[in-house]
Amino acid sequence: MSELRLKILTEAKRIVVKIGSRILVDSEHGGVRTRYIQKLADSIARLMEAGKEVVVVTSGAVGTGMAELGYQEKPAVMAEKQACAAVGQIDLMYAYREMFRWVQLSCGQILLSAEDFRDRTRYKNLQNTLKTMLAKKIVPIINENDSLAVAEIKVGDNDKLSSDVALFLDADLLLIFTDEDGLYDDNPKKNPKARLLRFVPEITPSILSLAGKPGETGSAVSTGGMRSKLEAIRAVVNSGANAFLANGLKVLPHEVIFENALGTLFAGKKQKMNSRRRWLSFVSTPRGSVVVDAGGAKALQERHSSLLPVGVIRIKKHFDVGDLIEVLDESGKCIARGISQYDSENLKLVLGKKTALVRQILGTEIPEELIHKNNLVVF
Repeated sequence: MSELRLKILTEAKRIVVKIGSRILVDSEHGGVRTRYIQKLADSIARLMEAGKEVVVVTSGAVGTGMAELGYQEKPAVMAEKQACAAVGQIDLMYAYREMFRWVQLSCGQILLSAEDFRDRTRYKNLQNTLKTMLAKKIVPIINENDSLAVAEIKVGDNDKLSSDVALFLDADLLLIFTDEDGLYDDNPKKNPKARLLRFVPEITPSILSLAGKPGETGSAVSTGGMRSKLEAIRAVVNSGANAFLANGLKVLPHEVIFENALGTLFAGKKQKMNSRRRWLSFVSTPRGSVVVDAGGAKALQERHSSLLPVGVIRIKKHFDVGDLIEVLDESGKCIARGISQYDSENLKLVLGKKTALVRQILGTEIPEELIHKNNLVVF
């Protein structure tokens, strides 16, 4: 094990472990792989004995429910998929509870939606709950609330959920377990000479291209593919944390930390972001977006100044005061994110107008800035 790899892995104190559906669900016979969860619980117990804090982000509720309800393929109808999640979540959590009891550990279930990350108050409350659980040596088992989630409140797939959890908990390391050995320099299913990348210092566009196209999924029981995993890992490493991708059918968490297990280590940026910048940059899902002209884009990118209505030329999607919104340049590239001090209806009335005219139209109580620089992160 290289000195850098050893340092990154052994010094990680707070670890988020994401387990994919293809690891947890027996797609051939149906149901939860209880034996796997037993091994996972034992592995996590070893990490906790070594002073680590561990959070599990689990998939598998829909896949487990599919077996219970007799589905061979994931239902296309949302209500049927949610019914599978509701049924499967019970079996899944029962397996976790019993297997963690076997190693004298308690675990607790937390089901999340995108609203828990969008709202800053709920976000902080969630942080406090999880940190209390960790302090009491309780293993949080986190899943998206698939039985209720609709497009507007859905986090996405559980790869994104795991990165969101790692970011808001200020984790040192995100471990993503799938049914691949890690990231290869080519498709190993098509090229037998493809080489496993053991260390990735930066996720460049060329590295991202190795994962295939956005939206490619893996199997009948899973949502994300390799692309979604790299997108999740990119958010984590850009915030300053590290990530590791490995085959959960071959490798357990404690083996990654202590035994030079096979997989790909992704190094985080040297400087960690503070909590608010992480929330603005990666965790919360924007409600809407605005398009700025070249002058507005330059003011943001070069001077990091507040965004004023005068620089805005278009609005995309409705948003309210206090919502997180994206700022796009005229090519459609996201150049910033921030908290809006206007709702989209009022902003429509003052697009491209200077502050004095904005005050005449909307009154003197309205803020000068659409997004104040203290609530703005520029990419």
